Amino acid sequence: MIDHAITAIVMALFAYGAHIAMQEGMILHPLARLFASAPTWAHKPLFACPPCMCSVWGVPVWLAMTPDLLHSLAYLPIHILAAAGIAAYLNR
Repeated sequence: MIDHAITAIVMALFAYGAHIAMQEGMILHPLARLFASAPTWAHKPLFACPPCMCSVWGVPVWLAMTPDLLHSLAYLPIHILAAAGIAAYLNR
């Protein structure tokens, strides 16, 4: 059970860290400028909203932290929503 909590926390922290690193003057800001040319509906999950970013930026973390991919695939939506909640709490 603690593995699920740790996974969601790491996903949220990774997405939040990516959001911070894409701010003006930070190292990933050119990536944010590139993402700004994406359709408007893609801005929040790519660079503009830390809770929304968990759906895009958290999945690679989830894949790296999940040893048995097929068995654990059912947990992905739960982990994404939990990570989004944690990121929203951090963003307050």
